[in-house]
Amino acid sequence: MFSYLVLGCNILAVLLGTAAGCLLRRHISDRLRENTMTYFAAISAALGVQMLGRVDQMTAVVFAFLLGGTAGHFLRLDHRIGLLVAKLQDGARTGTAHTVLSAFTMYCIGTTGMLGAMELGLSGDSTLLTTKAIMEFLSSVFFAASCGWILAVVSIPLGLILTAFYLLSTYIAPYLTDAMIGNFSACGGLIQLVNALRIAKLKNPPVLDLIPGLILVVPITCFWPF
Repeated sequence: MFSYLVLGCNILAVLLGTAAGCLLRRHISDRLRENTMTYFAAISAALGVQMLGRVDQMTAVVFAFLLGGTAGHFLRLDHRIGLLVAKLQDGARTGTAHTVLSAFTMYCIGTTGMLGAMELGLSGDSTLLTTKAIMEFLSSVFFAASCGWILAVVSIPLGLILTAFYLLSTYIAPYLTDAMIGNFSACGGLIQLVNALRIAKLKNPPVLDLIPGLILVVPITCFWPF
């Protein structure tokens, strides 16, 4: 029961943060929003660097990252999810879709949550997920102040992903080596670094096209000869 409460806190953090952001949006100036987005970009980059620190085989990670990005390009994942966001809010502005995609990547694709859910399932350690929930609440306030209620939709895939990794942890853990976990984390770190560019609006890279890299990095690590 405790584990599901921890998982629920991450979902609730996004929902409460979204509600607070929508209520307070008139009192949050454009300058404060822009400055805060820059701060969250720095946080995303810092998380990326931290996750990269767990790398075991950087060459394998780079190969999976680039191969995954190429596969995602042909699948047009970022474009398709962006269109879905626009439909959900009846033709959302480009800036709105941009903000939602940035939040989706930061909350759902960051391997901090996936690894945190696995740690919760294996050892009952909720440290990573508790820290993640606090960050998600605070960031959701400012994301929602920019894009509105549509941000709450992100809580659905977030809950599904965290629950899936929590339930699968006991089944997949015996087959995961330290190298696989480290490289998986590092690949997620690279994605977080690219997402930082999107949050800061320095570039608008198709971050979600990189998702296949997270799937490929584990088998590539398993068979990597070097």
